[in-house]
Amino acid sequence: MILAPAPVQALPDWDLLYQQGALAQPISEGELFLFRNRTGAAPGQVAVDIGTGLGTLACRMAQLGLHVTGYDSSPTAIERARQRHAEHSTARFERHDFDAEAIPTRLAPGSIDIVTCRHVLQFLDAPRFLTDVRRWLRRTGVLHVTTAVTEKLPAGSKARALSEAAVQGLAQGWASYDRYDLHPDGMVTAVVLRGPYG
Repeated sequence: MILAPAPVQALPDWDLLYQQGALAQPISEGELFLFRNRTGAAPGQVAVDIGTGLGTLACRMAQLGLHVTGYDSSPTAIERARQRHAEHSTARFERHDFDAEAIPTRLAPGSIDIVTCRHVLQFLDAPRFLTDVRRWLRRTGVLHVTTAVTEKLPAGSKARALSEAAVQGLAQGWASYDRYDLHPDGMVTAVVLRGPYG
């Protein structure tokens, strides 16, 4: 697999960043439209939002009629997501660190329709995480990854992103790979992976 661990560097203090209010990531109507159409998101499906943060994407999926669990390692993020989205009975939020803790029991093999990973894959042990996702998804399941692309970032940017090779390498082990850009110059891209048993 081309996707290799990111160079060793300290992970952000997510809880502190959420306490400072520095991690809001709004979703445009255009991004939501593309997500729904590329993934086939439909009412009644079961979804998991990894690195949910303040629950923005999880909330939008719940508005589409999906049953969503948003996971984040930051207790502050989860508490704020619960407060912000309490009106959505089909969205729940749980604190979990996928690199350091055992897989939650609710993520049983073959039980999930859609897994989303919006701007967080570069902070995870990606090979391990992708192996786990393949287990959770139904045979028709979808993994949707949104990421910035390292080579497209402005000169001097210190943001963590996936390299172009890593984005292309996501295709390995999946029956289909669909990619579309969310930024005119390709700085932010999305990948839809289907058929985890392909």
